[in-house]
Amino acid sequence: MTAATTRSIRLLAAALAVGVVALLTLAPRSLVSPARGLFMRLMDAALAPLFDAIPYGDAERVLNALMFVPLGATIALLLHRRAWPLAIVAGFGLSAAVEYAQASIPGRVPDLDDVVWNTLGAVVGVAVVTVPRIAGAAVVRHRAPTDRPARR
Repeated sequence: MTAATTRSIRLLAAALAVGVVALLTLAPRSLVSPARGLFMRLMDAALAPLFDAIPYGDAERVLNALMFVPLGATIALLLHRRAWPLAIVAGFGLSAAVEYAQASIPGRVPDLDDVVWNTLGAVVGVAVVTVPRIAGAAVVRHRAPTDRPARR
């Protein structure tokens, strides 16, 4: 696979992640309620013990975080390995923009907690991508032959 093809796939994945976030957060609640309700019931049933272990954890907050994990990951993949903090900033910026836009959409309620949990999801997505990239680069550096003579 060429670098251009890889980049195109990453751009498509990032656009898809942004599109899903936009649909789930900006579409009228009546449109997304069935899928959201199913997710909430599944989360409550499957992860109730985990919510007890997470400070302030509940299905709504987990949903907000999970929604931004793919976004953080795909944006991190588009950036140079050292520019990963920009993916977190992008996740925060998109979340803040969504919450601002929700103020003008009937049935939607902007919430600062959503920005926090969305940004946390972006952080997790960035970590899922960045930690292996950094570790891989360290391994490559460690294995690379050096041109310097050995010290005595």
